[in-house]
Amino acid sequence: MSSMLRTLAVLAAGTALSAPLAAQSVDLTPRSWPAGELERYASLTRLRGERIPLAVGKTGMIASTTQPRAARAGLEALKRGGSAVDAALTHAMADIVLYASCCVSHAGFMTMVYFDAASGKTHSMNAAWNTVLEEKDPLSIPRAPTPSGRTALVPGFMAGAKAAHDRFGKLPWATLFGPAIYFAEEGFVADSGIIRMIESKKIVLSRLPATKSVFTRPDGQWHQPGDLFKQPLLAQTLRKVASEGADYMYRGEWARKLVAAVQADGGKMTMKDLESYRVIWGEPVRTRFREYELAAIGRPNTGGVNMAEALNLVELADLRSYGHYSTSPEAFFRFVRIARMADLMGTSLTARGVAPIVRMRHLVPNVDPSLDARPTKDAARKLWASMQSKDWDQLNLAIGAPPKDGPDGHSDAVVAVDAQGNAVALLHTINTGVWGSTGIFVDGVAIADPGSYYQGRMVLIEPGERQPEETNPLIVLKDGQPVLVSSSIGMGVHEQTLQSIVNVLEYGMNPNDAVDTAQFLRPVIGGSATRSAGNDASERASQVVGERDFSESLLQAVRAKGQPIQVVPPGQANGWRGGWVGIVIDPETKQLRGGAARYFRGWAEGWTMAAGH
Repeated sequence: MSSMLRTLAVLAAGTALSAPLAAQSVDLTPRSWPAGELERYASLTRLRGERIPLAVGKTGMIASTTQPRAARAGLEALKRGGSAVDAALTHAMADIVLYASCCVSHAGFMTMVYFDAASGKTHSMNAAWNTVLEEKDPLSIPRAPTPSGRTALVPGFMAGAKAAHDRFGKLPWATLFGPAIYFAEEGFVADSGIIRMIESKKIVLSRLPATKSVFTRPDGQWHQPGDLFKQPLLAQTLRKVASEGADYMYRGEWARKLVAAVQADGGKMTMKDLESYRVIWGEPVRTRFREYELAAIGRPNTGGVNMAEALNLVELADLRSYGHYSTSPEAFFRFVRIARMADLMGTSLTARGVAPIVRMRHLVPNVDPSLDARPTKDAARKLWASMQSKDWDQLNLAIGAPPKDGPDGHSDAVVAVDAQGNAVALLHTINTGVWGSTGIFVDGVAIADPGSYYQGRMVLIEPGERQPEETNPLIVLKDGQPVLVSSSIGMGVHEQTLQSIVNVLEYGMNPNDAVDTAQFLRPVIGGSATRSAGNDASERASQVVGERDFSESLLQAVRAKGQPIQVVPPGQANGWRGGWVGIVIDPETKQLRGGAARYFRGWAEGWTMAAGH
């Protein structure tokens, strides 16, 4: 038996396991799972790139872009009477542990859209970054890879988790932490993927002794594949939050340690920043799309605005009358142009985007680019008319002016539906490159550095305000009931979401087929998708596609229509993709079908309560 299998067998048998939380009335940890399930779900984490099975169920379902073991923990929450929020939060807490906080963090941020079956209302929750009150000169914040405490923003993840649970949770708060604490205390087998990430960031992770100790063995050597990866300090922190609530991270001992760590590296965060943090509850961004209603994440987030605008344009373009975009040049051409509007209209978010916005207003003076106007049908009609004009090619080239802020997206998208018909679409993220560039950990919790690339956006808001960002969890309803629950991550978050939900709503696909059908990726912004290509205006306006995703004849026909396209190899294409998860709900039978993108080790799991239970 290999060392990995021996370790899994020990964990499954419960050898040397610590006692569960005293406050728990329900055990969601692998101790309560049927024999062999821990090993099975651990093996699924190695299936990146393989198509996952379509999940089917009637009673409940959870789907996520990452970590099947965390999804199994969320499913256990559903089976034990938990709400959709309980399931999503259980997954999120455990997912962070299983990723060693590389791309998600208990000090990251969270956004959420929630459908409450009892009231029939849909809610938007924003727990994204706040800027620091004393940061008066954001343009002088050092950029990565220079480490600086000034790059840390005020986290919203735990405040958001507590607010969501207080409003819509059913299981005890402490119960949700059980699987996360289990994996932190008892460990999990480090696979080659996480070791490769550690190898790539050794300089960052070894900068501070407290951080290096998280990633090394007791003898001081870096972890290797097959090692049992434990995070005892993180387990202690999570136990404190489980017993004391989110205040432990905003007003308690952990908060004071965070402020001290950030200030030691030159940061300006104070206890006032943490104590004044508030979750924003608001109305979703809404629009009608044929017989459906979109309810997307609300302001100050911009992802919901982008999606409402795009769906309004898709309706006007009447894509389905031309066939599917993977085979029809006209549908592909129209769809790409629609997807790109999120970047063209969204350039006002950065200081460097002022020039393109001025140019856009000159070309289409009748279009109001404000976040209030963009989701409306009237704005879509004016924009669509402008997109048919001879000036469109000039507008299209404007996309090349502002470079994309920040690194590739690193996040986790989770969607869940419970037995009562409640539904949640959730996104949480560290919002930076793997572990960021500062290497700051506070009692096992990773501290991100989004301020290292948000400088241009920070100058447009007041210190201490909520940072706008483009995540896009959403719920689609028909006759007031949810029929699609959607969330996504990655560089191509907008493009992946738009194509996936259009594949469901316009082309009648199940969620697995919707996300696995060939999709164009994020467009080029400010340069070329390939090092070998040039950097002229046409290439800056290029649409990126993966090699062999579309036929060459289709691409040539689209190029002939005036849309430049860059083809990139499969490995490189993944950096331009998004990762989507979705649950489709049949409005008549209430059957649930769930799917997830294959590129981020996603998983979907459903269950049907046996008769008589």
